[in-house]
Amino acid sequence: MVKRGMLLAGLAAVVLQGCTLPDRGRDTAFGPDSEIGLRLQPSSRTMVEGEVTTIMANTENLLGRDAEIEWYAPGGEIMTEDNGRIARVRFNDPGTYSVSARLFVDGNLVRRDSVTIRVQELRR
Repeated sequence: MVKRGMLLAGLAAVVLQGCTLPDRGRDTAFGPDSEIGLRLQPSSRTMVEGEVTTIMANTENLLGRDAEIEWYAPGGEIMTEDNGRIARVRFNDPGTYSVSARLFVDGNLVRRDSVTIRVQELRR
């Protein structure tokens, strides 16, 4: 009996190691925050180096709660307006870039979203 119990415990450990559990603390909110939404909407997904594209952060179901948006655009310059709801982003070099935003409600991260922007070389 002891050997059978040890075998089952070892088998369970091997099976669990191969499972991927959902990341419940990062991108997905639970409880009262589960209905909150964040969606980024760029004015264009393709631009020329040095141009500025505008990205709107559309939020849902904040219900008057204290919300803050943090923007990230590695390789680019960001200017925000309208309490961070609008980001104007410029990339000076050709390439493919990701612009992302994180939505904090009452100081807690509840959502994040990103868009891919393709920057073309300016033809001279």
